[in-house]
Amino acid sequence: MNFNIITKENGRYLDCTPFKGVLSSEKDAIELVSACFSNDIGSLLLQESSVSPDFFNLRTGLAGAVLNKFQIYNIKIALIIQDMGLLEGRFGEMVMESNKGNEFRVYDSVQAAEEWMLAAAR
Repeated sequence: MNFNIITKENGRYLDCTPFKGVLSSEKDAIELVSACFSNDIGSLLLQESSVSPDFFNLRTGLAGAVLNKFQIYNIKIALIIQDMGLLEGRFGEMVMESNKGNEFRVYDSVQAAEEWMLAAAR
């Protein structure tokens, strides 16, 4: 997986880009955890296109396994979703619950995600 380190005046985060693969396994999550730790970064931005479609189907277990890895290592994750149809069903229910917490949230814009991630980094 490719990523960019984004530096703002109030913090930094890892921006995952889908140019070379998508987040599709626990192994990919571990690679991103390692990248966060290597760069002393506690927040990760994922785009809808940077995760496997299996992530949105809770029956696969991918979302749970991946989010658990990041939670164990105290890494905040923001997911940008443009296709609101993905927020239907069980995945949408999970998002409604997770958006109340401080580990994983879903947004429709990078700006809103940055505000949350960088505030969480303080």
